[in-house]
Amino acid sequence: MTSLPVIPNAAQRSVEGIARVVRVTDDQLWLEPEQTTSCGHCASSASCGIEAREAAGIGTVTSRLQQRRFVVDNPGAGYREGDRLVVGVSEGSLLKASLTAYGLPLLFALTAGSLTQAAYGEDLTTIFGMAGGLLLGLIAARFNARRLAARGDLVPRILRRARADETCGTV
Repeated sequence: MTSLPVIPNAAQRSVEGIARVVRVTDDQLWLEPEQTTSCGHCASSASCGIEAREAAGIGTVTSRLQQRRFVVDNPGAGYREGDRLVVGVSEGSLLKASLTAYGLPLLFALTAGSLTQAAYGEDLTTIFGMAGGLLLGLIAARFNARRLAARGDLVPRILRRARADETCGTV
């Protein structure tokens, strides 16, 4: 029985999304994620009001998208403003970030609450123990998030240019 060869730099599975280039500098690209709707901006979008909601203004889809802009390194591949790119974050990195943001504080809160309940047996004391554990968990999450960010695990990567007909749900 033969085994498949191991490719050391094989592409990792990633969670992908489409973003539009809104600004280009020598070393950075500013990207804005494309807004997806359940209707997908069909041919009758003018009559349902989706186009009117996309006009700039406080609380509109456009203003919320501007707040979601992010920066990636410019690989020098000739990207221009308006280009649509497929960006991705590895599934492992997304899992690590989720566990850091939600798992650590919850784990600390439950552990501290359990220990406090076992030691004192009073509900009010247990609540304060859980609150203290939650605070410690948030501090631990902050340190771990900084570590992940310093390693570059949380940075989206440019995977390819998006096809004209490609949306977040298609490949």
